[in-house]
Amino acid sequence: MILIDTREQNAPYISKRLSEQDIENEISTLPQNTGSDYLIANTYGSCAIQRKVVCSEMISQLDEIKFDIIPRLKNFSENPVLVCEENFGISQDGYLFNRADNRPTELLAKSYYGYLETIRKMGVNVVTTRDLNATIWYLISMHGYLSKEHYPKHTKYFSDKECAIGMLTAIPGIGDARASKALSEISIRGMIGMKQIKGLTSKQSEKLNRIVGYRG
Repeated sequence: MILIDTREQNAPYISKRLSEQDIENEISTLPQNTGSDYLIANTYGSCAIQRKVVCSEMISQLDEIKFDIIPRLKNFSENPVLVCEENFGISQDGYLFNRADNRPTELLAKSYYGYLETIRKMGVNVVTTRDLNATIWYLISMHGYLSKEHYPKHTKYFSDKECAIGMLTAIPGIGDARASKALSEISIRGMIGMKQIKGLTSKQSEKLNRIVGYRG
C-alpha cells in the first residue's frame, strides 16, 4: 500500500501510475506532524517520504526542511526519506540554474551537495531523482523491495555540532580544533556575511562565505 497525501498536487496522476503497476494506493490526508508526502508499507516494513523539487521549491525552504520538516519526518518514521528532484544544471562558476528556463539561483553546487550530506548525517536517507516520473518509479521500486526485504537502515548518525564541524573542516586550513573553537562562539548560520569570524583567519572567513554562496 502507498498512501499519497491530499496536499500533493500531482496526487491523481501518481495514483493512476501506481494503479497501472497494480500497486494498491490511496489519496488521504497525512497528519502534518508526519512531515510526509507519501507512506509506503509492505510485508517487511514501511518508510515515510518527503518530496521536494530543487528549483525553486527546495532552495527557498532550506531552513524549513532542515529544522522543521526533517525533525517531524524522523519522529514519525524509523525510515525517513527525503526525495530531491534535481531539475537543475550547474553553471561554469558552480551555481545551480533551473533547466526549464535557465534561470540562475544563488545556491552553489557544493553548498547544495553539502546540505544533502548534512541531512543524511541527521539520520534521513536522501534519494535524488530527475523528475516526477523518476520519483514515481522510486516509489514503485521501494514498494517492491519492502515486499521482499526490510528497509536498509543506516548505523551511524551525527549530531548538529558534528555536522557543523564537518562542514568547516572541508575548508582548507581548518582542522577539528579550530572548527570547534569557532563554533563555540557562533553557529555557521551566524557566521554568514561576517568578514572576520572569531576563531578563523580573515582568509578562512572569506572562504566560508564563498562556500555557502554568500554574496555581500
